[in-house]
Amino acid sequence: MSRKLLWGIVAGVLLVAGYLYWVDQGRGHFAAVGDCVANPKSGQLVHVSCGSAGALRVLAKFSGDDSNQCDAVDGTTQAFVEYPKGAAAFVLCTGTANGAAKK
Repeated sequence: MSRKLLWGIVAGVLLVAGYLYWVDQGRGHFAAVGDCVANPKSGQLVHVSCGSAGALRVLAKFSGDDSNQCDAVDGTTQAFVEYPKGAAAFVLCTGTANGAAKK
């Protein structure tokens, strides 16, 4: 196999891996019901252990950007509207991690 072909294959693999990483960027913070998150000063939600100080448990998740939907969810203390790159907006209804039951 020639060096040009080998380098072409390597470049192609790196290009595909880079694209997949780029597509997946920002999706790691998508929380599901029952997950625990925190809202550090950066303003972006991050997954945390439910025993962490300041942890919030996700009680419900709704499509769209109407945070008023969280008013009907028992135990909600904070609502977060997320606008992920390349995906539809959604709302996370959160409550304190301690004592909040998973749904």
